[in-house]
Amino acid sequence: MNTSPETSIGRDASGPIRLMLRDRTATTGPIDGAWWPRTDQPMTELHQLVTAVGPRIGKLARLGFDWTTSESGDSTASNEQAARIMHVVGSNGAALALLVIPSATEAPAARSQMRWAAGKPRVQDPAPAETAADGPRTLVQI
Repeated sequence: MNTSPETSIGRDASGPIRLMLRDRTATTGPIDGAWWPRTDQPMTELHQLVTAVGPRIGKLARLGFDWTTSESGDSTASNEQAARIMHVVGSNGAALALLVIPSATEAPAARSQMRWAAGKPRVQDPAPAETAADGPRTLVQI
């Protein structure tokens, strides 16, 4: 396995998992990272996500979702306003709060959201145009 700071972990037929986590040594924030599923059926990719975060949380103990649509409780708010937070709790007591980015999000916007959620500076996407649509190909080592 590649031991560089960013490592591709978890591959399936459609490519590596699109997950970015805050560094273990970084100051914690309200969100620990982001997950950008490849399809609008994220449950089909959940096993891959749980496997990827296993080194941080141990065995999965609990999974929860906060799909709050607005602070006022208005359930007619658009999906763009939804909190979309997934809470992953492990057997070792560790927990991660992950921003779930909708699969249809344009690659530059998704990358920017992932970097923000992982506590990394937002930077201009340096990826060549022919690969930019594929999204991030790396995962911060966990």
